[in-house]
Amino acid sequence: MTMTMNHLASRRISGFTLLEVLIALVIFSFGMLGLAALQTFSIRTNQSANMRSQAVVLANMALDNMRANRSNLVSYYADGYASFSCTGTPTNSSIAARDREVWLQQLACQLPEARGAIAPINANEVAVCIRWGDSRWVTGGAAAGGSCLADVATYQAGEALNGTGSGSDGAYTVFVTTTRF
Repeated sequence: MTMTMNHLASRRISGFTLLEVLIALVIFSFGMLGLAALQTFSIRTNQSANMRSQAVVLANMALDNMRANRSNLVSYYADGYASFSCTGTPTNSSIAARDREVWLQQLACQLPEARGAIAPINANEVAVCIRWGDSRWVTGGAAAGGSCLADVATYQAGEALNGTGSGSDGAYTVFVTTTRF
């Protein structure tokens, strides 16, 4: 009789262990799903951060070109957003117009659906605005409209506010920087 009880007890214990293993596998599976979601979110934010870094570099490129050609500063201004083909060849002969076309081309090559604008804020302050489509965060369709000065006000970029602002308008990610000349 003792043998039979031990035999039955060992069967129950092994069955109970199998149930524990199955529960542990379910919990582990949910943990792996959470880890996969976290990894996806991490990749998405890192790629968006890379695009923002590219926007900062490209905005500084435009500002450096303008500093190097201060005598023709007004030639760089265009409040409306413009785009250029990544494969196009800049055709303008004036330094300012060529710098602007090269800058727009760099935007097109480095950021998806990129558009750029440069606008005077006042006599000695200039805003450089960049918009690009970041499908990871924005929800609407890409609209070509807008103005740099409107984005300066919307994203609160101005010399009094450290000169930068960024955000999303539902169709584009927007980066705005200002500087004094």
